[in-house]
Amino acid sequence: MRLHTENEQIEIEDIKVKCGIFQGDSLSPLLFSIYLIPLTAQLNRLKTGYGEHTTKTKISHLLYMDDLKLIAKSEEGFQKQIQSVRVFSDDIHMEFGLGNNCQDCI
Repeated sequence: MRLHTENEQIEIEDIKVKCGIFQGDSLSPLLFSIYLIPLTAQLNRLKTGYGEHTTKTKISHLLYMDDLKLIAKSEEGFQKQIQSVRVFSDDIHMEFGLGNNCQDCI
């Protein structure tokens, strides 16, 4: 496994997970949110979300409990977000349910 920091890349042995956290466990939402901090940063860098006019903040996604909602200003932005989530999902071996029905959400 490789960990990337701003200045270096650290390589460590793979971590073997024998048992995960069950959905409904009180730690599940917290760990889900912590685990997705890199995805949050990646989605924010895309600058594809809706801008809030008073603070100029762009909102591109929402995390709640064990759910991720993508918010884009355009179809092109939404496709960029989906692609980012797909790549992230493949990298961490976590399934996000990005089947063909993503287009139904538009």
